[in-house]
Amino acid sequence: MTPTTTNQSDRLLLLLSLLILLSAIPLDVMLPSFPALADHFHTGTGDIALSISIFSIGFSIAQLFVGPLSDRFGRKKLLMIGIIFALAGATGCIFSHNYGAFIAYRIIQSAGCASFVLAQAIVQDAYKGTEGMRTRIFTTTLSGIFIACSPLLGSILQSTLGWQGSFILFAIISLIIIFQVYCQFEETSKTHRGSMRFYGSAYLRILRTRSFLIYSVIGALAFSCHLAFIIVSPAIFIVGLKMSNYEYSIVLMAYGVAYLVGGALASYATNKMETQGQTKLGLLLMTTSGFLMMTMSHYQANASLTVLLPMLICTAGTVFVRPATATEAMNLFDEIAGTAAAAGSTIRFCAAGSISALISVAGNNTILNLCWAIIASSFASVFLFTYLRTTCVTRNPKAKSS
Repeated sequence: MTPTTTNQSDRLLLLLSLLILLSAIPLDVMLPSFPALADHFHTGTGDIALSISIFSIGFSIAQLFVGPLSDRFGRKKLLMIGIIFALAGATGCIFSHNYGAFIAYRIIQSAGCASFVLAQAIVQDAYKGTEGMRTRIFTTTLSGIFIACSPLLGSILQSTLGWQGSFILFAIISLIIIFQVYCQFEETSKTHRGSMRFYGSAYLRILRTRSFLIYSVIGALAFSCHLAFIIVSPAIFIVGLKMSNYEYSIVLMAYGVAYLVGGALASYATNKMETQGQTKLGLLLMTTSGFLMMTMSHYQANASLTVLLPMLICTAGTVFVRPATATEAMNLFDEIAGTAAAAGSTIRFCAAGSISALISVAGNNTILNLCWAIIASSFASVFLFTYLRTTCVTRNPKAKSS
């Protein structure tokens, strides 16, 4: 289904925007509330951090079921059920009085949040060719901006509403989404077919498709560079450079502006080059940023600039790479877009989590660890992309087609 009117397209973009905003709250926005959560539940911040890991695991497992079920029963039903589950979990967290209950409700919330993966499937259903590429650039850019601004929003919520603030905001936005999906969202999925055994075999078919795996891994590595920076940035700027929370928030807002500029450039580039060209340009920017960070670190340049300037360049590269590779990967399985979106999302989160964990345990020089992660991810992506273009025959629709 392609949106036939401006109003339909605007409503769909609003829904996608709300889903992206909601996806940033359970993890990123609540980070400033860690100490308050630990005090409330009489536990350590390590246990609160563990709740993040439990949430991520629950989310990753649940989305593997949500994707195929949405192909079978439609996006609308699964989105409604998922957001209702997420709302119930968040509400339970607000009224939790002990750590065990909090964890239980976080698991329920994470299962519901798995429906966020349907944003990719909806884009695949509703937008084709250049319009689909532009929409993916829009969602990728918006996601980066929301994540970058999350610490500031989290700090404001913590200071005004306490640790419950992020859950209250989550509940409010969830109610808005439920209303919009029920009243305004028109089903985008074209096919309602197959038993669950069919979708099990579909996963095997997806994972055996070399081109899908390579495009997904390249996009995952680009996402990992972005997420790794977000995760280690408190250690760099607050702990290492002794910035205040306000100064740190300004730094991340500047990073969010870079995402916005990168998204505008990538959107403009869709009229000038196909997805392959955008991927090449993005990988070039990512590789350049890694070597620039290495050079500045070697010459002991200003520590803030040593990290921030290369990351601004890396961000621009990420905004080129992720939508382009997602478009190529999703186009291979248009008829089971929900299942394909779930598989791609799982690859992305596994890669990002692994790389971020390696940076955290690799040593005390966080800047150097981040630098090597960007260089290694860039070189691995270039190798995979070159391998794909020289050895794999894929169904490769041009992004410029309408």
